[in-house]
Amino acid sequence: MSRILLVDDEAAARLVLQNRLKDLGHEVVLAENGAKGLLEARESAFDVILVEVALGAGISGVEVCRRIKQIPQCVMTPVVMIARSGATREDAHQAFEAGAEYVLQKSEMVLFEDVLRTVLRLKGQFDEFARQLRAAEAEARRRTEERQHENDREVARAETGEHALVGRELAASKPDGVMLVDADGIVRCADRGARELLGASIEGKNLGRLAPNTRLEAFVRDAHTESREGYRFDVRPTGTRTGRSLSASVVPLVANPGERDPGLRVVILLDSGKRRVANELLKLLEYTIPRPEVGVLIEAGRRAFGAASVKGNSFSMRAARSAVSEFSHSSEPVLIVGEPGVGKQHLARSLHFSGSLTGPFLPISCAALSAANLDSELFGHVRGATPEALNDRPGLIQQAVHGTVYLSEIDLLPLELQRKLLRAIRDGEVQRVGSERIERCDARFVLGTEVDLGRLATQGQFLPELLEAVARRTILVAPLRDRREDIPALAQHFLERFAAARNDMEVSDDALMVLENHHWPGNVRELETTMERAIAAAQGAIVEVAHLPALLRDPHRKLPDAVLEPRPRAERPSIGGTLPSGVILPATSGVPTYNSSPAHKTLHPWDIGDEDEISLDLYEKKCLLRALNQTGDDKLAAARLLKVGKSTLYRKLKRFGIT
Repeated sequence: MSRILLVDDEAAARLVLQNRLKDLGHEVVLAENGAKGLLEARESAFDVILVEVALGAGISGVEVCRRIKQIPQCVMTPVVMIARSGATREDAHQAFEAGAEYVLQKSEMVLFEDVLRTVLRLKGQFDEFARQLRAAEAEARRRTEERQHENDREVARAETGEHALVGRELAASKPDGVMLVDADGIVRCADRGARELLGASIEGKNLGRLAPNTRLEAFVRDAHTESREGYRFDVRPTGTRTGRSLSASVVPLVANPGERDPGLRVVILLDSGKRRVANELLKLLEYTIPRPEVGVLIEAGRRAFGAASVKGNSFSMRAARSAVSEFSHSSEPVLIVGEPGVGKQHLARSLHFSGSLTGPFLPISCAALSAANLDSELFGHVRGATPEALNDRPGLIQQAVHGTVYLSEIDLLPLELQRKLLRAIRDGEVQRVGSERIERCDARFVLGTEVDLGRLATQGQFLPELLEAVARRTILVAPLRDRREDIPALAQHFLERFAAARNDMEVSDDALMVLENHHWPGNVRELETTMERAIAAAQGAIVEVAHLPALLRDPHRKLPDAVLEPRPRAERPSIGGTLPSGVILPATSGVPTYNSSPAHKTLHPWDIGDEDEISLDLYEKKCLLRALNQTGDDKLAAARLLKVGKSTLYRKLKRFGIT
């Protein structure tokens, strides 16, 4: 009996297909939308997944298929797209691009059982290949460990302690990629590691095309009955900027007596450059994150630093969010320009975690180190290059394999290091301090600055070639004083962050007014510090003006009384009620005007007369009365009219005794 996941948003169609599948003897799990289907696919194993192309609200069927294929345990699970209402050629093309094995049109539903049997047979073959791959991988790991143990015993005699020995075992414990290749040199099956090393779509392709001019295909095909090991070759996958130095081992799958030889070979790939860097890092680090925790931390980072974490509704922030979404799936460098404190590093993290990168995010300030230390920190050094260089050490650019290096204050990077950085960006090559050897790197670069790099380039202080390489993708971030409409959203964000255990906290209108009128020379960083201190100072559920720092409170206290007097406004017709008495609507205009005759003038509770004292509380109370009148005592509508929260409105009504 096979387990089948059915993702369909039409209840009747789900019931029909469920009964049909149960009659065929299959176990069926139902999902009424794409989100639930993805949740089921992550939590359970299925033999086939059926997805309706025309899903309604929420995630589309094609997007569900694409995300399912990105789940590691579902890579080999066949996905059949069902188009009951028919699908265009473009729909079918998008479905196959997303990874679907078959698109079943409305006219082909009579073939449903045949298609199901075919994909189940395909899934069975995949499972058998996976079993053979695991067995071959275990055998290769055992041989690698035995060989490594023999080498390490000799080295360990000359070394004190066991730290280096453990580091080597960790660095050599698992292959970087595994493929199943047939007798013709065609890749039949590959894991994620092999796709990262040789290209995204390698199934069905010949090794001669994947690794041209390396004789890898001949090395693999010549392994008939015995394993072959240690074939070194260099390859540069299509669509990548850098090449890799790899090592291949081949394990032929031998048929049982009486069975036909399958002609299949397991190819085990090792990334020599990455392993050497990993070996050096393991020597330096006494503690590393356990491998099972890495994926969890990456997912947490994507939730915390996705494009949605770029707060604000101003034009600058909307453009920044759009740029993050657009640039995050590219490996090209990005330049972020803005004043100190506007959030350039947060944008850089968003670029890193919004894409598919699995490596680390490594920031470095070009203003914090001397030129010599910056050279060593970025590009690494070999032992003896400087008096402090006691061991070989890779730089941040090599450590950030499949990750991001963020260089802030890039305008302060010395010219000689700008040339080395340009080489790393353009050619994917680095050269360590004290070494003549050119090494490969595979990192993404994000650069931050607060000055005009074009002006520096004309003055000879910045390489024009480097500027040209990084300025194609630029994100401009306006200072906070020029986008004050973002302050409420940012204040709410910091409130949720620093008062997570106090869910009922909010910022009073008076305090928010002070925040919106402050100049903010320190930009978002200053606002973050201000909110953190104000929340700590507030004992109750409301952050008031008194809780803000003195720098913000004092100007508020020194405002002249005249500033608190509201500006005169033209009267408007009421919202959701009748017009106030005294309002005359001319036949030629929709704008209400008041009759100037005293006989027709009627005073209302919210009117402000010359005899009234100048008081913010008085004006606020009259404003509340007028809003309630215009909305027919509808408190929710009044809150929307005043642009305040419902709880804020109820609190103010209670404060002024308005029922």
